Amino acid sequence: MKPVSRRIARLEARCAPVQPAYLRDPEKRLRVLVSQFGQLKLDACSCHRTLCADGSPIEVVRLNSMRDGLSDEQVDTFVESFPIERQ
Repeated sequence: MKPVSRRIARLEARCAPVQPAYLRDPEKRLRVLVSQFGQLKLDACSCHRTLCADGSPIEVVRLNSMRDGLSDEQVDTFVESFPIERQ
């Protein structure tokens, strides 16, 4: 049974989708947050995501206020809602 389990694990690893480089190594991601003064409304904010040739994304997030009330997870969720464009 052990050889069958190893064979299945190898097949799963071979057929699994390849993760982008920035998911394997989040340090390769460049995120720029630009904020203004005022009340934060995420529907008035925007984000532009571009995938570079080396597989690392550049993300420019424009907030209409300081991000005092937003956690890192909320910012990540907001940014991930925008599509990534290829250069």
